[in-house]
Amino acid sequence: MTENEKTIARALAACTFFPGAGTKRFAADMALRALEPAPAPLTPKQHHYLCTAAMRYRRQITSAVVQLAEQELAGEGGTK
Repeated sequence: MTENEKTIARALAACTFFPGAGTKRFAADMALRALEPAPAPLTPKQHHYLCTAAMRYRRQITSAVVQLAEQELAGEGGTK
């Protein structure tokens, strides 16, 4: 897990989600993973979902983190 991914995961953990949203569990899992001393790298699909979730909840996240997620999505090169 890169430093950018850790930053995005920590920002998502502070968001409020709809009841029953799968993103809520994913965000909590990623935030816990970000706290580990040597977290395992994310798969391309996890990376994409993390950045997409940051864009979806962008009104609850600081603009710096949203820009970071946009840069990460732009740099994926078509990974889905």
